[in-house]
Order: sequence, then C-alpha cells, then structure tokens
Amino acid sequence: MAKSKEKKPKPKAPENAPTVVAIKKMIEERKAALAKRKDSATKDGKLNKLDPKYRTAIKRLKRAQRKLEAEAWRLRPRQPPKAAPAPAAAGEAPKEGEKQA
Repeated sequence: MAKSKEKKPKPKAPENAPTVVAIKKMIEERKAALAKRKDSATKDGKLNKLDPKYRTAIKRLKRAQRKLEAEAWRLRPRQPPKAAPAPAAAGEAPKEGEKQA
C-alpha cells in the first residue's frame, strides 16, 4: 500500500490586505446569520439539521471560509524561482547516442 503524502501547511491570510478584510467581514456577517438560523431551526431543544434555511446558512459560511483560504494561498509569500542549469554550448558536437538538431 502506498504511503500517504504529508499535506502542506495552510498559509495564514495577511491581516492588512483589503480583500482579506472584506472577506473576514463577510464571514462575521454569515456567522451571525447562521446563529439566527440555528435558533429558528431549533424546536423543543432539538436542532433540525435538515432545515433548508439552516443548511443554506451553513453553505454560505463555508463558501466564504473557502474563499478566505484561497485568498491566503494567493497572497502567500513566494520563493523566487531557482535558476535553471545553463544549457550546453552551441558549438559542441553531440555526444554519442544523441541526435543532432
């Protein structure tokens, strides 16, 4: 059986990016809406997880959280690309077994 690969650590979104601030504000609004929907979906002390409005509120919150994670990946600090090895000199003859261009 093949070994599973270790997952890369998820990057943290920078706090001062304007897009991140807007998404976090949206998440807070969606959390408030979810709490409201959770209260309305609760009857006799039992939560009805199949309530359509409650399920929609959960989906909207998760969608916003996924958007924040995607933004964190987009804004992560990047390493400069490594230099490619220098190509062979143009005047050299091809080695044995290589095709000539």
